[in-house]
Amino acid sequence: MQEALYEGKLFYLKAYLDTVEDIKAELEKLKKRADKGAFRCPYCNDTLILKAGDIREEHFSHRYSRSCEIAEASETYHQQIKRESKTHSVMKEIIYNELKGQEKINENMQVDYGYIAKGKEKWRYYPDIIVKNADEEIAITILTNVTANKDEKLVRQIRNRNRYYQNKGMQTIWFVEDAEMSVDMNHHVIHLWEAELDIAIKTEEDLKWENILNQLPIDEPLFKLFDYHHRKAPQSFDVRSLYYVHSTETEIVFTVHRFIVDEIEYPFRAFALNEGYRISLSKALLTKQTIQLSDPEVEEKNRELFKEVVKQKVLEKKEQTGKESINREQQHVVTSSYTPIQKSRNSSFQKLNNSEYIMFPLLDESLQNAIYDYVQSVSIISASKLTRYLVNECGAPSETFSTGRFKIYPHVCNFLDYLAEQGIIQLLRKDGVNDRVYGSC
Repeated sequence: MQEALYEGKLFYLKAYLDTVEDIKAELEKLKKRADKGAFRCPYCNDTLILKAGDIREEHFSHRYSRSCEIAEASETYHQQIKRESKTHSVMKEIIYNELKGQEKINENMQVDYGYIAKGKEKWRYYPDIIVKNADEEIAITILTNVTANKDEKLVRQIRNRNRYYQNKGMQTIWFVEDAEMSVDMNHHVIHLWEAELDIAIKTEEDLKWENILNQLPIDEPLFKLFDYHHRKAPQSFDVRSLYYVHSTETEIVFTVHRFIVDEIEYPFRAFALNEGYRISLSKALLTKQTIQLSDPEVEEKNRELFKEVVKQKVLEKKEQTGKESINREQQHVVTSSYTPIQKSRNSSFQKLNNSEYIMFPLLDESLQNAIYDYVQSVSIISASKLTRYLVNECGAPSETFSTGRFKIYPHVCNFLDYLAEQGIIQLLRKDGVNDRVYGSC
């Protein structure tokens, strides 16, 4: 076990050794104190000895291989959390102290470390903290030090622990060190470890989100509306939440994140409903019948804001669809309605003489004939679209200015002006330097 009573106060061996430079020398001092009965078991008050061998890490032990039930539970628990980072104990103690403070003003509430609360029952797994509020028990566990090579093994452990606690009739709450958080709101995605996906929970606030999402008045899938990269749009939405925790030596702040479950195979990802919001420890751990883990006012504002964003997305999509429809119609006029098959020309068209050809050096006879045929086939002529047609379909020169505009464009405009002077077409409007629009007479 790692804890002992020393001079009337709890002494945590590993935490203490992390603060000293010469661990070997300090262990010799601690061993001498232990031999003289300085350390006692916090649970049965028996004297403890200090062991520090090559096989097992340094720890306290009862004399003569005897041990009390809580001490055995403590040993099981500390082996369980051996993989966690140093910040794990800091987070646990701050959360424990906050809940202990609420225990003083709530007569129905009991707070204790998991191995102490359930040590006599000799559980296989112990949560960091157990909160008993009336008839409900809540298992609180903090997760740190997740990496790609540790994730697969950790997932099995988490599933076993979750199943074990649930079989014991407990609600489970997991807090994740914020170093693991990966949210990209530009793409509305939260990237996840499989372990994170497994510890995500569903609360009353998540159910409220589901109700809103499943009743959105939209004609296309939500994922498509937000251009969220996905394989298959869900028939209904499964909203869950994760709680990331940031700690200092004196303070803990939670960040609440809600998402729609999407990919449940590697790489694990989900649709992020928002960036998440910060909530103080006292607010997050406010207990009535259960731990709150949210700010109801913020949640309601976030839902209303999301609905407004959806409305805006719908309007933008409609505008985009409308523009695309107009462009298709215009393109249809240019490419579909018009065919390069020469039609009998209107008698008003006069073939250019040699001096007139010089006016349009980049437009040979075949291109001029193409323009003649084009203006007979459509009612509205865009000089810019006509130029693209000549380049793409009629073999006109494709050289461009530095601006990207085709060099034959001004020649096309001059030729169209020439036709307007003959009364064949008429100029309707000029769009600055970008385009000229003509109509048939």
